[in-house]
Amino acid sequence: MADVVLKAVEKSFGSDRVVKSIDLSVEKGEFFSLLGPSGCGKTTTLRMIAGLETPSSGDLLIRGERMNNVPINRRPTNLVFQRLALFPHLDVMENVAFGLRLKGMPRSEIQRRVADMLDVVSLAGFQTRRVAELSGGQQQRVAIARALVNEPAVLLLDEPLGALDLKLQLKLQRELKRIQRKTGTTFIYVTHNQAEALTLSDRLAVMNEGRIEQIGTPAEMYLGSATSFVASFIGRTNLIKGRVERRGAEMRVTDGPLVIVVNEATGLVEADMAVLSLRPERISILPASAGEGVDATVSEVEFLGSTILYRMRLTDDRLLLVQTLADAAPLSEGMATRLSWDKHAALSIRNTSVSEDVE
Repeated sequence: MADVVLKAVEKSFGSDRVVKSIDLSVEKGEFFSLLGPSGCGKTTTLRMIAGLETPSSGDLLIRGERMNNVPINRRPTNLVFQRLALFPHLDVMENVAFGLRLKGMPRSEIQRRVADMLDVVSLAGFQTRRVAELSGGQQQRVAIARALVNEPAVLLLDEPLGALDLKLQLKLQRELKRIQRKTGTTFIYVTHNQAEALTLSDRLAVMNEGRIEQIGTPAEMYLGSATSFVASFIGRTNLIKGRVERRGAEMRVTDGPLVIVVNEATGLVEADMAVLSLRPERISILPASAGEGVDATVSEVEFLGSTILYRMRLTDDRLLLVQTLADAAPLSEGMATRLSWDKHAALSIRNTSVSEDVE
């Protein structure tokens, strides 16, 4: 049974439609992410689930009950913000126990549940520590413990790691996944960080300009992007647009100097206009003297540590992204090369996106 269901949910502020007819179902025990750029409507959607905003139309259900006008304190949800709002004058025990005390729970039960939850978030023995004495990561885990100790059906997280440094973000991503698996609580996580969403999520929805463009597993989103926006937002890609032509036994899409062989299993037919996604890591760099491939010149070099991202200028002056392992010295700008890729490396995109920006 789904824990959270949105049926044609919309939200407008005056004449501004921020969320546009969203249909969404989040299963019990799932780690689900809402991913998209700033202003796409993901946080507003989360706030409607939490009860901080009321849908302008549509239905919002949690565990089968309609929640459109149910106040936040009567919903089986809890919310963790980027700003943690911990009480600096209280110790860890009192911060985590705050909601339980409001419910009038017996002291012995509060102590047991707080101790159990601190163990889940790897803070056992920290009960008497002051919040100011904790690291940023420890404070984040206190906030999660405070939210989970009330045993919500759904935990809502609004970019909770955004203010932390990269190393701490990566550590807490693993911690969040472990905590979610251990408790079995449904998590709905808002982020604009693609890598974070792919790492954490069982499934995710990519949002753009108030709409959901695609829902799926991380692998489905990356390897089978439904729209050009999803293909370009989930990692980097090269969008190739052209008409499908048959050359002998092959179906091809030609876009300037690029000739891409497509798999007929994609459903493309001769004379169709097609949009293809060719990921940078699927492209190989060959010497300029190679007899195969497409002529290109190194325009820009971006060293990323384990990989190198090249912007290659083609003969028609467009740029193609190419990503390789950093197992050798980067090529120098201005160097002539040839580019090649495996047959059927490009994926067909069947649907139109709101936006078609490559990066």
